[in-house]
Amino acid sequence: MGVLEEIVESNRLPVLFIGAGFSKRYLYRYPSWMELLELSFAKFEPDVFQLQKHIDGCKRKGMSEFEINAYLGTVIEDGFNQAFFDRKISINVGNKKNPSWVKRRISPYKMFLADFFRRQKLNRSPELSEELDKLKKLKSKIAAVITTNYDSFLENQVFTNDYNVFVRQHELFSPDSYGIAEIYKIHGSVTDAESIVITEQDYKNFKESRKLIIAKMLTLFSESPIIFMGYSFRDENIKEIIEDFLSCLSDEQLSNIRKHFIFISYKKDEQNLVEIERTITTKNNIEIPFVEIQTDNYGLVYDQLARITPGISPLRVRETRRLVKTIVDQKMTSAEAQSIIVGIDDLSKVDLTSKPLAIAIGYKDNILNKYGYGLLEDNQIFEDIIFDNKKFDCEAMCSERYKNIAITRLLPVFKYVKNQHIIEDSKLDNYVKTHDSLDKIVSRKIAETFKNFPEYDSYEQLYRNMINAENCRKTAMSILKNMDNLTIDELREACKYLFEKYPNEFATETNAKRCILCLDIRENYLKK
Repeated sequence: MGVLEEIVESNRLPVLFIGAGFSKRYLYRYPSWMELLELSFAKFEPDVFQLQKHIDGCKRKGMSEFEINAYLGTVIEDGFNQAFFDRKISINVGNKKNPSWVKRRISPYKMFLADFFRRQKLNRSPELSEELDKLKKLKSKIAAVITTNYDSFLENQVFTNDYNVFVRQHELFSPDSYGIAEIYKIHGSVTDAESIVITEQDYKNFKESRKLIIAKMLTLFSESPIIFMGYSFRDENIKEIIEDFLSCLSDEQLSNIRKHFIFISYKKDEQNLVEIERTITTKNNIEIPFVEIQTDNYGLVYDQLARITPGISPLRVRETRRLVKTIVDQKMTSAEAQSIIVGIDDLSKVDLTSKPLAIAIGYKDNILNKYGYGLLEDNQIFEDIIFDNKKFDCEAMCSERYKNIAITRLLPVFKYVKNQHIIEDSKLDNYVKTHDSLDKIVSRKIAETFKNFPEYDSYEQLYRNMINAENCRKTAMSILKNMDNLTIDELREACKYLFEKYPNEFATETNAKRCILCLDIRENYLKK
């Protein structure tokens, strides 16, 4: 029996430890570490001999590959920042002449890296697209993800909207972390340029606080096997993490390590899963066996992991833990509890800020059938329009949720009414008639409020404006101004950005709601 089959048989959700090789596989022209350093250096010094001079000097000192790359990161940051402040180079983030992020003392080089990796695109080859589709279906089979990658591939393409993302190391044990359905970006992220680990000092700071990562791995390992993907055995940084981790395991845990500690490594053109027995030596000089799987067919790996059948998805486990923790915390301060009913698909939507709660958890259909669609909040409906993930009963939505809808409300309805018989002159019928065109949703008077917003030729240009917008309102107004230039898919992406960037505002900000209403009418009414 192969080691992946043993994981499937145990039915334990694995933790993925993801490296740069993983993103290099699925993103177009994704650079290696050295390639990244070379293209960064070329931004301010076109003479490649100058970079080679630094590399040659490091090699003469007997520095390892990891030490050389970290040193080059320091040299490049110094040279890049100096060239930026001397206005010899610029970064297309914020105001080009006087960007606000400079005043926040963010390193220009790290801002450049954040912008560079934010722009990474998917590799559209048919083979990889099919493989990626299999990977996306593993969302309910993966306990958590640890990654050293800066890019947002995992959170934006694979675990979209389901897994919480933690960037700084101190966040690993924050009160908002529940140890499941989470992504830990231990080398920083494009969403926080200051967090990026690239220089010698960055790696020194990382090493000093590495015990937090080891502690998190130990916590996760108690429930899950760990699968490494996208790393080389020559990676000193990861090798040290592994050695520290293994040195903390008990003899009993070490005796079973082979089944719970797996490397998936790339081997060009290998279409099978080739298992190789390897050993690694801990800092206590104990040799530990583990399995390396060599392949160029990651789809087979995903096929195996897809056979895991959890009783409840990691997302629901995390939200249940969150609610239980809140109830326990509230019990300490109040003897009274307010009972509510919450569907298992809507655990994250519960308002925990007002009264102490006693919560019944169940499947959405059972809850809704018993208590009615009148319980649905506006933000759940907006989410369903954007992601098509709620599977609401259209007839029930029309007869219960929308039966008394006021003309002045801003709620999307066309997804639910398009195949239903609506009673003439009912409140819902009148609502549909007064919202059945884009001009009625965004009137001339409303359009006047954002007439000074710029128009863009592409969604990419609009997106760059959105990420620099001051708030939810201005982001939404920029989208509305460029509505005619967006395809339905691009409008959906813009609405997704609003939903994810402003989770506490999008359902109450009128222009954000108009964006979602426009998506609904274009997709479900005008398109028809």
